[in-house]
Amino acid sequence: MRGQTARNVAERARVLRSAGVVAAITMISRVAGYARDVVFTYFFGTGLYADAFVAAFRLPNILRRLVGEGNVSAAFVPVFEHESVQRPEEELWRLADSFHAAIAAVAGLLTAAGMLLAPFLVRYVLIPGNPDAWQLTRRLVWMTFPYLIFIAAASALMAILNARDRFAAAAFSPVLLNLTMIGSAAFMLRTEAPILIWAGAAVVGGFLQWASLVPHAGRLGMRFWPRAGLADPALRRIGRLMLPGIVGVGVTQINTLVGQLLASYLVLGSISSLFLAGRVTELPLGVFAIAIATVVLPLMSRQAAAGDRSEMIDTLGFALRQTAFITLPATAGLLVLRLEIVSVLFERGAFGPVSATRTASALAGYSLGLIAFAGVRVVAPGFFALRDTRTPVLIAAVAMVANLIGCLALMPLLGHTGIAIAGSLAAFVNAALLIGGLRRKVGRIGGWRLVASFARLGGAAAVMAWVVWGVREGWLSSFAVGNPARIAALAATVALGALTYLAAAAILRAPELGELRSWRSRVAP
Repeated sequence: MRGQTARNVAERARVLRSAGVVAAITMISRVAGYARDVVFTYFFGTGLYADAFVAAFRLPNILRRLVGEGNVSAAFVPVFEHESVQRPEEELWRLADSFHAAIAAVAGLLTAAGMLLAPFLVRYVLIPGNPDAWQLTRRLVWMTFPYLIFIAAASALMAILNARDRFAAAAFSPVLLNLTMIGSAAFMLRTEAPILIWAGAAVVGGFLQWASLVPHAGRLGMRFWPRAGLADPALRRIGRLMLPGIVGVGVTQINTLVGQLLASYLVLGSISSLFLAGRVTELPLGVFAIAIATVVLPLMSRQAAAGDRSEMIDTLGFALRQTAFITLPATAGLLVLRLEIVSVLFERGAFGPVSATRTASALAGYSLGLIAFAGVRVVAPGFFALRDTRTPVLIAAVAMVANLIGCLALMPLLGHTGIAIAGSLAAFVNAALLIGGLRRKVGRIGGWRLVASFARLGGAAAVMAWVVWGVREGWLSSFAVGNPARIAALAATVALGALTYLAAAAILRAPELGELRSWRSRVAP
C-alpha cells in the first residue's frame, strides 16, 4: 500500500510538471493568439469581412476537430500504449507512419469535398442569413480549406508525440500559426483586399505547424511513409475507435454551427462577436484544463491497461479538482470584468464601443459554462482510457439537443448572448451525464469529495468576485478607454483578485492547496 501511495504521488507530481510545461507553452500560444486576434479586430472589427472569414474558416476548423486534435489522441494513445507492450520498436513506428499518412489522406478527401460543395455550404449552412456575405465567404472557403490537410497531419504527429510524453513540441506548434498570421499584417497594409492575405496566411501557418513537428517525430523513429500499410490490425482498431469519436465531436461541433447559422440572422457582427468571446474563454480553458487533460490521458490509459481502475479514478478526481481550482475564479473574473477585458484586448481600429459591448455580453454567456467545458475535456479521457468512445457520443447527442432547445428559447429574448448561454447550459448537461456514465461504468468516483472541494473553491471565487467588483466600481472605471494606464490598472485588478482568491481558498482550507504543497515537498530533490 505504501509503495502504491508513493507511486501515485510520483505520477501526480509528474502530471503536474507536465501540465505545467504544457500550460506555460500554451500560455505563450494564447498570448500569440491574442496578438493575432488584435490584428484581426484592428483590420476587420466585427463587420462584414469579420463575419465572412469566421464563417468560412469555421468548416475546416470543425473538420480539423473531427480528424485531428483530441479525437486523434483519444483513439491513438490507448492503442499505441497497448501495442508498445507487444511490438518491437521498429514495428511500432511503422504503425505510426501509416497512421499519420491515413489521417492526411482523409483530410485531403474532406478538403476536396469541401471546396467542391462550397457554394451550397455557404448559402445553406455557414451564413444563410446574410446574402451580402455569400460571395466573399465562398471565396474564403476555397482559399482556407487546404489548411485542413496540414493541421490534421500536425494533429496526428501531436498524438504520436503525446503518446511518448513529448508534450512541449506539440503544445508550441500553434505559436507558428499565430505568428504567421500576425506577420501577414505587413502585407495587409499594402493591399486593397487584406482579408484575402489573412486567409492565405492561415494556410501557410498550418503548414509551418506541421513542419515544426516532423523533426521531433523523426527522432523518435518515424520515417513518414506508410510502411505498415492500411492492413495493420492496430490501425483498423484505431479507426474503429475514432469513428464513434468523430460522431461525438461532430455532434459537439454541430452546436457551434447551429449557433453560427442562427447568429447570421441577427445584427451584423454577431458571428464574429461570438467567435471573439469564445477566444477569450479559451485562455483559462486552454492554458490549464486542456493541458491537464492532455497529460492525463496517457497516464489513465496506462493505469486502465494495467487493471488499476482505482488509481485511474483517483487520477481523474485529482484532475477535476485541479481544473476547478483554475476555472472557478476565471469564471468569476470574466463575469465581473467582461467589458473591461474586451475593451483592453480589442477596442482599437475598426473595433469600436458597439463591438466591445456586443462581445462582452457573449463573453458573459460563455463564462457561465467554463467549468463545464473544462469538465468535459477532463472526464471524456476517462472513457477513452477504457477504450469506450460510444458513451461520450450518445451523451454529446443529448447535449446537442439541449443546445438547440436553449438557442431557440433564449435567442428571441437575448439575441447572440442567448446563443452563448445555451452553449454553456449544454456543456453542463454534457459534463453531468459524462460523470454519471463513468460512475456507472467503474463505480464510485469520489463524488462527495468533489462536491465539497467545488463548494470551497466556489466560496473563494465568490469572495474574489466581490473584491474585484468593488475595485472595478471604485477605481478601474475611472480610466478612459484608450488610456494606456487602463491596461496596468486592469492587470493590477486581476492580480489583486488572484491574491484574494488564494487567501480565501487557504482560509476555507481548500484541499488543492494542501495537495500541491504536499506533492511539491515529497518530490523535491
